[in-house]
Amino acid sequence: MTHRRALVVSLLLAGVPALAEVVSYEATSSFPEEGNGWDRSTFCAPERTIDDGLMRQVVEPGECAAPPSGDRDSYTRAIGAFTGSRAFFMEWVVFSEGDNSEFTWGAPAVITAWSFGVPFYGFTIARDEVKFVQDAFVVILFVPIAPDVFHKHRLEVYWDAEYRWYIDDQLVHTGTPGAGYPDFNPAINWRAKSAFMESTVAWDYIRYGDIPAASSGDFDSEGDVDLRDWFYFEECAANGGPDIDAGPGCLWADMDADGDVDFADFRRFQLGFTGDGG
Repeated sequence: MTHRRALVVSLLLAGVPALAEVVSYEATSSFPEEGNGWDRSTFCAPERTIDDGLMRQVVEPGECAAPPSGDRDSYTRAIGAFTGSRAFFMEWVVFSEGDNSEFTWGAPAVITAWSFGVPFYGFTIARDEVKFVQDAFVVILFVPIAPDVFHKHRLEVYWDAEYRWYIDDQLVHTGTPGAGYPDFNPAINWRAKSAFMESTVAWDYIRYGDIPAASSGDFDSEGDVDLRDWFYFEECAANGGPDIDAGPGCLWADMDADGDVDFADFRRFQLGFTGDGG
C-alpha cells in the first residue's frame, strides 16, 4: 500500500467543502478533529501520531483502570447529509496488530456505520481476523485475513435492497439488510481500544458517500471532473493497468468500461476535465 504525501493531498483537497457527495479523511498532516469534522473521545491516555501518511494509535491496558478498561481513542461523525442515499459506500485502509481475543471487549480496531434504529454495520479488526456484525447482531461473521499487512475494506449499501462487503477488492459477503441505510440520524465511528493487550492500529484513510456512477470520472458525484476527482483517479491508475481488475472502488475511473483503469481511461479523463473544483 502506497501512503501518499501530505503536500499533494493538501493542495488537491484545499477549498473543497467539508461535506460533499464524498467525504474523505486522509491521514496526512492533521488529526481527524482538527478541521476534518470528526469528534474525538478518549479514555485513559492513548498515544497517537501522524507520519508517512498514516495515523497511528497505540493503546495499552490498565493505565487508569483495570482491564478490560484500557486506552480508547475514538472518532465519530454524523452523516445526516446522506440520509436516504440509495447507493452509499464506506471505505477504509487499516492495519491492526491486536489479537482477536480482544473482540469480546470491542477491541483492537473497530469501525461502525449506524443509525437510531435497525440498520447497523460493524467491523472489529484484529491482526488476522475481522468480525462483522450487521443489523443489531442479526448477522455475525468471522473472516480470516492475511496478518501484518494493510487491508482495504469497502462496504456498499443499496438502501434496503442489498449490502456488499469487500476486502482488498474481493467480495467477502453480501446480504439483504433489515432496513434502509443511511437513515434515522446516521453516524460513523472508528476507534482503537485495548482490553488486556497492547496494540497499534494505523489508518491510511476513511472515506464515505454516494457511490459514484460507473465510467463517469466524477468520484465525488458533483457533476464535473476536476482536481478533486484527479486525486482519486491517480490512485486508481497507480494501482491499476491493462487487464488489472478495476475493483469496486474504481469502476467510476474505468472510463471506457473495459474492466481496468489504464492509459486509455486517462485520455478520456483528460477530455472530460472541466476545472480545478475550487
